[in-house]
Amino acid sequence: MSNYEIDSIAKIFDDLGINDYYISFSGNKGYHIDLFFDDLIAIEQAKKFFNHVLDEADIRQYFDDGNKVEYRPTDKQGIKLPLGKHQKSKKYCGFCLVENGLKVMTEKQSEKYLMSIKKVQSSVILDILNERPKDNIDRDIFIKTEDAIAQHKPLPQYEQSEESTASIAIDYLQNGLKVKRSRNKVTVLLASYLKYSGLEPEECKQILYDWMQKQDTNTYTTPLKDCFKDIDNVVRYTYQNDYQLSSIKRDLTVTFEEIDSIIQNCPEKNQKLLAYALLIHSKRHSNEEGVFFMTFEQMHQATGLYDQALQRQINKLAELGVIEIVKRDQKVAGDKHKPNQYRMTLKMVSENDSANQMSMSEIIPFSSVLQYFYDDSQLKKVLPRRQFEQLVKVG
Repeated sequence: MSNYEIDSIAKIFDDLGINDYYISFSGNKGYHIDLFFDDLIAIEQAKKFFNHVLDEADIRQYFDDGNKVEYRPTDKQGIKLPLGKHQKSKKYCGFCLVENGLKVMTEKQSEKYLMSIKKVQSSVILDILNERPKDNIDRDIFIKTEDAIAQHKPLPQYEQSEESTASIAIDYLQNGLKVKRSRNKVTVLLASYLKYSGLEPEECKQILYDWMQKQDTNTYTTPLKDCFKDIDNVVRYTYQNDYQLSSIKRDLTVTFEEIDSIIQNCPEKNQKLLAYALLIHSKRHSNEEGVFFMTFEQMHQATGLYDQALQRQINKLAELGVIEIVKRDQKVAGDKHKPNQYRMTLKMVSENDSANQMSMSEIIPFSSVLQYFYDDSQLKKVLPRRQFEQLVKVG
């Protein structure tokens, strides 16, 4: 948002009697205005209020591709929190006031100002819109869902970025080097991707050794033993400096057949949770043959289950035909092993049948996916009572 738009919107808030709004500098070209709610408000009502304010401010006429007011959060754009630094400009994203000419507060001033923030009651917004609260918002269920035992936790590497190169790395892993004098650059990219995928340094090095040995000798001139030394240096640098690689957004569609297959083939609750975690991970990281690796630490992060239980349940899922363990117990160095490689063997829906698919723009908890494909009466029939209470009937 520009200075003019901030001034216009702030005036409308004041005219509407809303004094508890907070402006912060984005760290780059614009500003953010945040309202903090004390209770729940429906998304459609929040968006309606957003459009109401823009209409009252009469600023849409000044919008263009690089200058417009955006509603946040959405399924594609999150909220940029204040009190940090912009990744590119390195400028501080502090609070500011219209009456001070939008001069950005210092870190100390912003932190003190943060403690004075007040929340707005949703009823204030609904009165302005002349609307009633939505009946389908249940505060107790909303709060309890956040702590639900069945919640699938998105792993950190699932976060998306528009500047990502993960798909390029996957292509190089599958198809190899394409041109001469690209080995060093590609090695750095692959090390970053493998780190991003959860591998330890020794595991990363072994995969890169194997990959390097398969490359066409016409695409590089350095002796192979020196290529291995380069790999050692690249991996050490990547992990020591915590080099990050973000991922482009890959299509993530879950089908009824996949979820129903998990329910029908996994008798135990933990088997269902782990199968769902593996399914989601496979959709992010599997190659063209459907093969992917997932460390036990990643499984723990996604399910809350611990190592011994995970190893036991992985073997059971293979016995049940839910997954195939493509490779396991591959030694790297000493007592260390590469993570196992898996392939999902759940029933898939045909590509042209979209009626029974759920498209995700973010990772959805298993409980929510169940409720998307089934109603409660159906779930009570396909799930044991205790599992229904743990996986669906939160609280």
